[in-house]
Amino acid sequence: MMPMKRVIPVFALLLIGSLAEAVPPPRLVKGPVPVPNIVMAKQLNGRFLIPPNGIAGMVKIPSKNPRNTIVEEHLLTRSGETFHGKFLGYDPAKGLKWSHPDFLPNVIHFLPDRVSRLNFKVEPLPARAKHHTCRVELANGDTLAGDLLRMENGELVLDTWYAGELAINTAHIKSIKPGFSTAKVFFEGPKDAKNWTFGNGQNARLPLGALQNMPAAQQQLFKERAAQAAKKPTWKLANGTFESTTSSATVGREMKESPDRSSTEFDLEWTGSLNLYVNFLTDSLTSYSQCNGYCLRLTQSYIYLYRYNFNNGAGRGGRVGNNVRVNLASLQGNAHVALKMDAQKKTIALLINGALIQKWENLGNFADGGKGLLFSSRTTTRMKLSRIRVSDWNGNLPEANPEAKADPKDDFILFNNADHITGELTGIANGKLYFTSDFGEMTIGLKKVGVIYRATERVQAIPPVTGMARATFKGKGGLAMKITGWKDGKISATSPLFGEAAFDAAVFQSIDFTGKSTRQASGVSPTPNPSPRINPGFRIPLQLQQRVLPAPQLRKNPNGLRFELNVLPRPVDPR
Repeated sequence: MMPMKRVIPVFALLLIGSLAEAVPPPRLVKGPVPVPNIVMAKQLNGRFLIPPNGIAGMVKIPSKNPRNTIVEEHLLTRSGETFHGKFLGYDPAKGLKWSHPDFLPNVIHFLPDRVSRLNFKVEPLPARAKHHTCRVELANGDTLAGDLLRMENGELVLDTWYAGELAINTAHIKSIKPGFSTAKVFFEGPKDAKNWTFGNGQNARLPLGALQNMPAAQQQLFKERAAQAAKKPTWKLANGTFESTTSSATVGREMKESPDRSSTEFDLEWTGSLNLYVNFLTDSLTSYSQCNGYCLRLTQSYIYLYRYNFNNGAGRGGRVGNNVRVNLASLQGNAHVALKMDAQKKTIALLINGALIQKWENLGNFADGGKGLLFSSRTTTRMKLSRIRVSDWNGNLPEANPEAKADPKDDFILFNNADHITGELTGIANGKLYFTSDFGEMTIGLKKVGVIYRATERVQAIPPVTGMARATFKGKGGLAMKITGWKDGKISATSPLFGEAAFDAAVFQSIDFTGKSTRQASGVSPTPNPSPRINPGFRIPLQLQQRVLPAPQLRKNPNGLRFELNVLPRPVDPR
């Protein structure tokens, strides 16, 4: 007979192997979901149809500018040496003026042709920065943002907060996303702590207005708890950015003017493992669960949407549809998140870095909550929130898999409704696009246009210029230029792309003096620590996206006992 001490491990291995497929993520509560009519995808006899974005596989999210976390400002020489310190100025003849605490004198100069890269400390954009809607992709892969004014006489003119009006040579433009919108902005910030509610896990956990219906003694108790919780660690506001290093820290505010069809966007930065809850259309600014409303849960590997109800002093919640599998670790701690909500069509859509990640449909009546927005940290690792913006939404979403193909001779216009037309773009003015096609001359409102792909024969490479550097923007984008001066926070530069211009230095995260793009310079790390390998995930092929898959089931052992086993996703290979 096999000794007992060997039987138990063998049994355990067999049990784990038999249950390895029974892994729907754990529910908040057992039993039926309190809102059973909410589904994400159409159901057929208890089986789920995979929607077009392929939720059964891992959703691939486009990364913003890949970068390592830069703790302090530093400089990298072409021989690979790293110098920490403070940037003081730049002269095209004398080079970079640098302050280093270990040198005497403290101020030293680096020759221009010996400097590889200058990295600034990671900080949010200044208060004077503006959210721009148009994005232009250039022939060399660089991108820049601005507000689209016009296109005429071979120039596309953008109005930017960082360089004023930039006139770009259209011969070097590959594509244009007009982003034209007359949407009303209801909130943009944070600029100060006014009207924000800060708390942590010990705050009074009641929806807005529920306190008034309680006896006076209980009201006093909750007020005392709230006063005590106000002294505990929570989110901190500095330079237009919320920062948290405390689990259960909350910060929220009521968006009183939020319309029925709205867009809520924010920039998110994190270190370590991400775990953030975002409540919206909620009536509580102190709890993610004791409320009426929705809660989006963002983790490294999965995204969930929950709906909560609070009745008779008790709260219940359940997951809406299926979870979305993602690999947020590949984004290297930097993402732009957008929630699009349409109460009339009863839909909620999630976009990350401009890509449609998921669309929840057939939600029935929206949760009978308020118009509050609440962020809850669920980890002790550092997280930052900035550029929070609530505005009108026109109801259009980007295509999950646009199939527009560049054409040698014709410009290609992809509309927001997925229609397209080919021909020649002749001009842009006053919010209208002028276009010539086989049907004749056309005038099209820019608010209908998603992307303009220019004919490849019309796109010319940007001529190389001696001494060209490449500046990387904070957030997203970059631009090649020859720096001619740097003084008082202003950078003077020239380029065959835009001629002469003066830039606000606060818009740049780094300057590569070799002129290489992020992709070209990927072999040279801006910091001594190597970045982790990116696991890009995968998408389900188009021809397989309509396969009917059985809903996940829990297996039972022969004795009728029920087991639940959580199988964690494989971590990112750090090599």
